[in-house]
Amino acid sequence: MPLGSLRGLRVQLLLWTVLPLTLVMVAVAVIGLTTHQSAMRDLVEELDARSAKLAAARLGDGLQERVTALEMVAHGQELTANAPLLIFFDGGVARLRADGSLLEAFPSAEVWAARPLSELRQAPRTPSRMSGRLVAYSPLFADSASGRNSLLVGLQLENGDWLVGAVSLEQLGLAQIVSQAGASEELYPPSGHAPLPPGAAIAFLVDAQGNVIYHPDPTLIGQDFRSHEGVAAILQGRAGATYHQEMDGQEWVVGYAPVPGPGWGLIVQEPWERLIAPVMRFSLLAPVLVAAAALLSGVAVTFGLRYIVHPLQALDRQAARVAWGDFSALREPVGGVQEMEDLRRTLEGMATQIQRYQAGMRDYIATVTMAQEAERQRLARELHDETVQSLIALGHRIEMAQKAMDKDPERARQRLAELRTMVGDIQAEVRRFSRALRPLYLEDLGFVPALKMLAREMEHEHGLAVEVQIEGDVRRLPSDMELTIYRIAQEGLSNVVRHARATSARLMVTFAADALILRLRDDGIGFASPRNPADLARAGHFGLMGIHERALLFGGSMEIEAAPGEGTTLTVCLPLPVSSSAQE
Repeated sequence: MPLGSLRGLRVQLLLWTVLPLTLVMVAVAVIGLTTHQSAMRDLVEELDARSAKLAAARLGDGLQERVTALEMVAHGQELTANAPLLIFFDGGVARLRADGSLLEAFPSAEVWAARPLSELRQAPRTPSRMSGRLVAYSPLFADSASGRNSLLVGLQLENGDWLVGAVSLEQLGLAQIVSQAGASEELYPPSGHAPLPPGAAIAFLVDAQGNVIYHPDPTLIGQDFRSHEGVAAILQGRAGATYHQEMDGQEWVVGYAPVPGPGWGLIVQEPWERLIAPVMRFSLLAPVLVAAAALLSGVAVTFGLRYIVHPLQALDRQAARVAWGDFSALREPVGGVQEMEDLRRTLEGMATQIQRYQAGMRDYIATVTMAQEAERQRLARELHDETVQSLIALGHRIEMAQKAMDKDPERARQRLAELRTMVGDIQAEVRRFSRALRPLYLEDLGFVPALKMLAREMEHEHGLAVEVQIEGDVRRLPSDMELTIYRIAQEGLSNVVRHARATSARLMVTFAADALILRLRDDGIGFASPRNPADLARAGHFGLMGIHERALLFGGSMEIEAAPGEGTTLTVCLPLPVSSSAQE
């Protein structure tokens, strides 16, 4: 396929419509899947965090109920089998002296002697919510009397004695709490040694040092889990959820929360793969989405060919005819969408403006040509009538001085004095021509002094009072730009003298950071401001047309603010070159 055909509108429409739509649909499918997975991760993380907090709070409430039961016993209840509050402690209750010896025990002193009472008395203590008495919790232990994992809850009395209750995790309802938090009851097999099912959710407890105190896998009890993300957060007193990467690469959703009271932490985690598996079914929709994208692309291409491509091609043919001078070609409708017809009408308006501009330019060029010829004739006439005649007279006087040199020296000196005067007059005349053709002040002194000299000449020769104001950091500009802005000011003042009937004018020049702005304001009769530059030539404002053309040569602009009887303000803005250096 030739390279030019690849740039055709049909091929470009396929490349920029079919392919992008297909890619967009695929991207939407991928992004939708990714976004759904990300949203699901956030949702699962939030749910697991909430479940862990709720489970930890329920476990803490269960422990607080035991502390409250001990508080009630401390207020006069006796340690007997008939005490209704003892239903909170399936392992019984005991009273210890301050030195740790048993004072009273239920069900028996032998059972309590086998329990870790010393570890309870050495455990950290926290104030009770009811009375402010100190409360301590022992580590978990295997109770030989019940064969269950249990812990001791101790309340220190005012006299230093201790009330201690033994409660098992089963009575605390740990299995039900963890099951409701998201972990399956299968993690508590009756034997305690059955393997966990693959992909099952698990929950475990850690103590205040990060060591596992309860786990569905008994081999992990007692191990240090401080490197676990959830355990590390619990040790910092935080609750929430995160993701944990195992050594085998399996990713787990981990919910964690501290258990109020004993300083434990509850961790509930489940494998992410089990949760994400239903989401992967969405990937099967990708071929359907691609087919839908192709169908939509085909519809878009058909619509584009009929309502965009064909009208554009017709508009292109009309534009080619306009390029050959047939400005009526754009009058024929091209059809297509409304925007295409609007474009044709805009181009038709532009063609009309071009016709008007061409007509104006023809008038302007004709006027400029006639003005140039008139100026040449004037210069030739002045040179012939004044300068040449003065040179001829100068030659005659030289001959007369030469003849009188020997006969009458005094007469010769008078002739030489007359010659000196004539030479001075001829020099002044030549300088006047030279200033008219090229302002010497502009080259020697710069733009600003030349403008001030121009203002003085206008006041001296035409009686127009011109005030010159300079603003900004004055600096020399490139010579062609200085000459252009000088000619603009000269032409503007000439227009004021010829047409405005003004008595005064103000010429303001602003040296901005990136532009030179010249503003000429007069108090003359004004005129109706034209709507566009093409109207200047038709209205006979050839001087303003020339100013506009000079400004365009340097990428500048011209604005006219005028109204009959209100004077005229002419503003010309020329962009300054970056390399122009600032000089005073």
